[in-house]
Amino acid sequence: MLTGVVVRLVGRLRGRPTDGGGQAVRFGRSGSDTIPLAGRSNAGKPATGRPAGNVPAYWSPHADEEDTAVAVKEPGITASPNRGLALTVGAILAIWGVLGFFFAGEGGHAFFGKDGGFLWGVFLVNPALCLVWTLLAAAMLIGGLGTTIGSRNLNLVAGVVLVVLALYGLLFMDTAANVFALNAVDNGFNAILGFVLLVTALAADRENLRALRAEAARA
Repeated sequence: MLTGVVVRLVGRLRGRPTDGGGQAVRFGRSGSDTIPLAGRSNAGKPATGRPAGNVPAYWSPHADEEDTAVAVKEPGITASPNRGLALTVGAILAIWGVLGFFFAGEGGHAFFGKDGGFLWGVFLVNPALCLVWTLLAAAMLIGGLGTTIGSRNLNLVAGVVLVVLALYGLLFMDTAANVFALNAVDNGFNAILGFVLLVTALAADRENLRALRAEAARA
């Protein structure tokens, strides 16, 4: 019986697996000849545990991200070209639109038509044109006091409307289809404001818009 036990022990010792250097490796309970998990190769695998060294017990893999995350604030009126321009153009259109109503009805002109009154002696206006200016002004003033993204979208829409209105006046200025009583001064006024709005909406605030959209997607 003793001989059988010795034979079994010798057989186990000969059959033990070895590492690359011929060293016998025992798998089982931790001991002096056991490779610890921390010592095994993790090449190509991202580290997911706590970093080595003295770190707080409350450390987590996302701690650094939380510490470096900075909330993106809405740019102020002076820091956002779209907001500043929306308020500026909105105020101009509000003045033109509101004052235009007092001159548009002179002579009993119709709401729509090629005839109208003169604002400051050069702008030919009728109630329909003044209403368009006033509605655009109200929308842009609200947008300028709101957000950069909203101001940019309103500037884009208002710019398209004013450019189309200028082209419409250029094509139908001397015809019965000129229902907004547009003259050359009106066309130039609408074209300039529309062009500035479009350029600002398409080219300005790119960094602000990118940061705000990224913040909205992360929230």
